Amino acid sequence: MAKKQFKTESKRLLDLMINSIYTHKEIFLRELISNASDAIDKIYYKALTDENITFNKDDYYIKITPDKKSRILIIEDTGIGMTKEELEENLGVIAKSGSLNFKKENEIKDGHDIIGQFGVGFYSAFMVAKTVCVISKALGSDEAYKWVSSGADGYTIEPCEKEKTGTEIILTINENTEEENYDEYLEEYRLQYLIKKYSDFIRYPIKMDMPSSVKKEGTEDEYEEALQEQTINSMVPIWRKNKNELKDEDYENFYNEKHYGFDKPIKHIHISADGAVRYNAILYIPEKTPYDFYTKDYEKGLELYSNGVLIMNKCPDLLPDYFSFVQ
Repeated sequence: MAKKQFKTESKRLLDLMINSIYTHKEIFLRELISNASDAIDKIYYKALTDENITFNKDDYYIKITPDKKSRILIIEDTGIGMTKEELEENLGVIAKSGSLNFKKENEIKDGHDIIGQFGVGFYSAFMVAKTVCVISKALGSDEAYKWVSSGADGYTIEPCEKEKTGTEIILTINENTEEENYDEYLEEYRLQYLIKKYSDFIRYPIKMDMPSSVKKEGTEDEYEEALQEQTINSMVPIWRKNKNELKDEDYENFYNEKHYGFDKPIKHIHISADGAVRYNAILYIPEKTPYDFYTKDYEKGLELYSNGVLIMNKCPDLLPDYFSFVQ
């Protein structure tokens, strides 16, 4: 099968993606999950205008599957999928964004925004994987296609078998080096941590088989370890809930879950603004001063989310210096 070449500018950008754009390699999981969420959103939007499509939210999810022996990590979604032409168009030209085009064509205005607008996030996969395989079957199509690439040397596309609509991204994870421990991207608990950190508020379930203690069959008090499917993310962020539904303890629990401090906040402020800029915010005034508040190492700033995805852990521009104690 003939290998197709990325365009020259795409090769340069791919090299930049792998080596420069992202500071932390772990970001790749956030990007791929965001793309998967977008793929499900696209079915949701089509269902609004196509009476032949029924959107039952329970049918839509994202599944993460690590295989330590084979060094493979699979990110699977039940979203809209891609045709051969869309694989070529969206993955063959770096920085081409199918999500941005979809957003423009459908004039999305209901606040259910598509996340992936820049088209480069997919290529963050090459920071941790030596080979990336995408198997996709588009909504309404009887055919499925497989896109495979090992990086800047190009890619191949060929027909393949896939039963259900959606996309599987199969990453062959790099071997460890002296500088990097790539094994962590095959460990269930590490993946769970990264999902909670970056993608906890993705609106669809992110599922993964987690080690659990289950009762041994035929016994009353003997247990064994087995894998059980769990939903890892919370899905609905507290800041999107109606203030009237929330109690003080809900805000305090969120404060504790996010590890903003071991104290009890003196006050919380829940803000919803909808004007030239639309945003929601929950601000806390801590009971105690952070232990390093008066040191040069103290970093002010708020966690910044976009469409439920953590973008910055500490965004200093959101706080003036005299409010640097605010969480």
